[in-house]
Parts: sequence; C-alpha cells; structure tokens
Amino acid sequence: MGGPTDVPEGFCGDLAVESARVTTALEALDPEAALPVRHLVQLRATTALLTWLAEHVPATRRYDAGTLAGVYEGIDRVLAELDVGSVTEARLRQALFGALLAEPDAAGAELDEAASRIADWVGAACGEFPMVSFVADLFAAARLAAGDEERFAVELGL
Repeated sequence: MGGPTDVPEGFCGDLAVESARVTTALEALDPEAALPVRHLVQLRATTALLTWLAEHVPATRRYDAGTLAGVYEGIDRVLAELDVGSVTEARLRQALFGALLAEPDAAGAELDEAASRIADWVGAACGEFPMVSFVADLFAAARLAAGDEERFAVELGL
C-alpha cells in the first residue's frame, strides 16, 4: 500500500531537515526553563515549520497549509509580545486562546479539518512528524473548547 502520489521530490527529506532545525532550537533551551517558557518557544518555532510547509507542499495541499500558516502567523504576533522571562501557563493560555479567537480565518471546524488533512497527508507521505501533529491538536482543542478557555487548556494539556 503506497502513500500519496502528490509528494514533491525531496519533500520528506527537506521536511526532516526543517523539523530538525525546530527541534534543535527547542533542545537549545535551558533544561531548567519553566514549562510555560518551553511551550512558548515550541509554539513560536511551529510558525517557521508551518510557513515552510505552506511554501513546499504540492499545489493540491497549498490552500490548507497556507490557511494554517496564515493563522499561525497571527498567533505568533501575539505570542511575540509575551515576556519569555515571566510568562505563566495562564498568561500563555490566555494569549493563545485570545489569538485563536481573534483570527478571522480560525473558524472552528474548517481550520481543524485543514490541520487534520495536512497532518494526515504528511503522516502518509513521510511518517509521523510530532510538530505537524501538534498543530492539528492545537486547532482541534480550540474547536472542541467552543469558546471556553478552561476547556481549551484541558484539551491541549496546558
């Protein structure tokens, strides 16, 4: 049983390299860094990965990847305003949830489905990439929370 037929040549290898860059940045964090700091860095690093995906997926996947990257860039602008030295889980959750609600393209099920389609396509084409799966989980949590910040935190594990 084969994978998708629309995978550009070299895509999976290049995705592995890009994912390794993100992982290296995360691993460079002080191991004693507080959990909110690690979450903040992971969320911000994910923006770069989604931007890369939007630029490298085949045309048949570009709408989903571009939508995700655009929404994530909006989220990243909000997260960039947080002080990494004093961020708390509550503040991070509020900023993330507020940014998701403020994004006009972050409408519930459609965005959740786009994230799921991209994660499933990447998984079928290249194998599991945790950062891509994380994005799908983030948007699923936002949809399931239905405007409830506490439920969002539970769904996402924050």
